[in-house]
Amino acid sequence: MDYKFLNNLLSNKLTKFFPKTINRKLLRRYGIFFVPTNLKILPKNFYPIYIKLNEQIKLVENFDATKKLTKFNTKMDMDIFLQKLFKKKKINYLDIGGDNIDLYLKLNNKLNIMNYYIFNFKDIIDIFKVIKKKFKIKNLFPITNLPKLMNFDLVYFGSSIQYFKNYDFFLKKIFSTKPKYIFFSGTTFFKDNISKEKIIVKQTNILPHTVYLYFFNLKKFIFFFKENNYRLVFYKKNKFAKVSYKNFYPSIKNIMYLDILFIKKK
Repeated sequence: MDYKFLNNLLSNKLTKFFPKTINRKLLRRYGIFFVPTNLKILPKNFYPIYIKLNEQIKLVENFDATKKLTKFNTKMDMDIFLQKLFKKKKINYLDIGGDNIDLYLKLNNKLNIMNYYIFNFKDIIDIFKVIKKKFKIKNLFPITNLPKLMNFDLVYFGSSIQYFKNYDFFLKKIFSTKPKYIFFSGTTFFKDNISKEKIIVKQTNILPHTVYLYFFNLKKFIFFFKENNYRLVFYKKNKFAKVSYKNFYPSIKNIMYLDILFIKKK
């Protein structure tokens, strides 16, 4: 396959006019979720909002019967992961970018969740506020601004930090709340020995929507956390999504879709 041709094709602004069937065929055949760009500044993104109130209401109403996640999440075994991390301890939890209620439902069912904060765009948060009121959920707090005085046990970025234009500034806000753990799932990093902290790519699996994001330099990302008094616990390949990066070769060879956990130093 001529990946240079494919990159040029998918980088073209005309992709927004492609029929959805063509986009789906390209994705299924080549598994290309992202293409490289020469951009230096992350453009203003308009990530499509798929969440709908009626759908979220059904998730709540059906959860008692299934007790399972019905929407895809980049950490489908989040409940098992947190049970190992916290045992039966009470948890103050902050979900950055959460966009489906069933993750809250599952974690609240399996763990001792004291407070579950969910941070996102206003349109999404307004839906969660309706859900909270309708079902009288006391420990769910939908927010558009970070609380200053809350000590979180874990802050979770479910494939979201890469869309923040000023991600380093936002992370420093998170550091100021002094969470014990900060966990990222479904985030792309590269290990190549290059000086760049990040590169900007175009996301192609949601065409015709045009969205840009960062791939992060793993070494520099870990060092940034070290500078802010956090140490790496682990990183490992995310097993819930199969992403091909063959089209970035040979300029960037070692790209990985990872889960990565940090803990605050004592």
